[in-house]
Amino acid sequence: MTTTISTSRPSSSNTVAEVAIAQAGGRHLQIRCSTRDDGDFHRFDVPFAELEARRRAFVDLPWIQLDERHGVGVVRVESPDAGDGASGDVAFTRLDGVVLGCWVGDCAPVVLVGAERQFAVVHAGWRGLAGGVIGAAIEAFDEPLVAAVLGPTIGPCCYEFGYADLCAVARGVGAEPSQISGATRDGTPALDVSAAVQHACGDVDLQMIGACTGCRFPGFSHRVRRDPQRHVVAAWRPTP
Repeated sequence: MTTTISTSRPSSSNTVAEVAIAQAGGRHLQIRCSTRDDGDFHRFDVPFAELEARRRAFVDLPWIQLDERHGVGVVRVESPDAGDGASGDVAFTRLDGVVLGCWVGDCAPVVLVGAERQFAVVHAGWRGLAGGVIGAAIEAFDEPLVAAVLGPTIGPCCYEFGYADLCAVARGVGAEPSQISGATRDGTPALDVSAAVQHACGDVDLQMIGACTGCRFPGFSHRVRRDPQRHVVAAWRPTP
C-alpha cells in the first residue's frame, strides 16, 4: 500500500508547500514549492550562475529544468548532467539524486509518481492541457501510477476564460466543458485548472498543494500581476 505523507513548510499563506510520496522499498519522492522568498527560478531570464546558486540553495542536487513550450514533448532524463534546458514540457526519470523542476507563473505544475521508481514533472498550461500533455506524460510510464500532485496554479477565482478555449481544454483532458468550468469572483466564466488536471489524471489520486497563484499563494502570477519571475515545483528522490 502506497501512502502519502504531508508536511507543512512555512509560507505567508499557511498553505502546504511540501509533501513526500512513498514508493517501493521505503523510498519517498520529495516535492517542494518555492515562493517569492526563494527568488526567481526562470530558466532563461536569470543568469545561469545565479540560477544555479538559487537552485542549489533550494535543493542541493543536480537540477533539470526544461525549456517549456506549452506543448506535449517528453524529455527522458537518463543522467543527472543531461537534459537541463532541453525543449519539452514533461521531464521523466527513474533516477535518484536529481531534481526535476517545473517553473511556472500560473500554469499547472503536476508531478506524477510511479509505484516503483519512475516520476515526472509536467508543465500544464491551458494549451498543454488542450494538447494532451498529461496523457503524454502518463504514457511514458511502464509501471503503475500511484499518485499525482498538483502544485500552486491559478484558480477559477482569477481565471476568466472563453468558451471556445474551454471546449478545447475539455477535449484534451477527456471532460465535458461543464466539468472543468467555474466562475471568477466577478461571476464571469472561468477555467477550473485543478478540475481539468483531475480529469486528465483519470483514476490516479490527485493531491493539491499550494493555492491560487493569482490571489493566495505567495509566488508569481503572469496573468494577474504580469510578474516576469517564476516560482518552481521541484521533485526528487534522495540518493540512498
